[in-house]
Amino acid sequence: MRKLLLSVLAIISLTCEAQTKSHAGNGTPYSYSIGLKAFSYEEFPKILDQTNSDSFRSSAWNGFILKYNDNQISYRLSGNFYSKALSFRNGCDNCEILAGRLNDNHIKLGFEKNLTYNSIQPYFGIDIGIKRSVFNGSTQNNEALLNNSGAYNVKTEKNGLSLSPLLGIKLNLINHFTIAAESTVDIYYSYERQEKAYKDAPGSRTLNKYYKWEYLLKPVGMLSLQYNFGEVY
Repeated sequence: MRKLLLSVLAIISLTCEAQTKSHAGNGTPYSYSIGLKAFSYEEFPKILDQTNSDSFRSSAWNGFILKYNDNQISYRLSGNFYSKALSFRNGCDNCEILAGRLNDNHIKLGFEKNLTYNSIQPYFGIDIGIKRSVFNGSTQNNEALLNNSGAYNVKTEKNGLSLSPLLGIKLNLINHFTIAAESTVDIYYSYERQEKAYKDAPGSRTLNKYYKWEYLLKPVGMLSLQYNFGEVY
């Protein structure tokens, strides 16, 4: 996914470079921006009865942002694609350990407004989005036997909507290029399915469904490198 994002954005930027003027100052307004998420540090939705659900996770080079700039307002489309193996205690600090893979995909649409139009630009905005979070895992055998609970496989799915107010700052120190960092919080409402299948009872399966509100803090929601093109004349 990372290589694909880099390739697509590189092709777009090279194609659109021919449409821009060759000499633009740092204060020049541009019509469009494309960028890659270089880094984030954020909370993710809680999995089952995860005891460390308030811990933050970092990721890099797994998102994008596209913007149409209209004076000091930019309309934006962004995406984040997270996939990583993890393990956690489920229920309490001495309970079973679950290990598996979390896939979390988030697409947002919104706007941002600059407070100044200089080389350093504080801004604020808001995004609405759709989010899908899936965890596939199982109990570790030694833990399941220790607690006499039986080993099982589990799959959880969360699908929902988010509302994300944001604050950020942009640095326009080189022609056409911008570094932007922003903080946000996701107000997330989701429908969740939890499926369990016990290994010592073939054909056994339990299914639970929930509707949940969650508030996910993102101190670094997105640190991005953006390329600007289509100079406004």
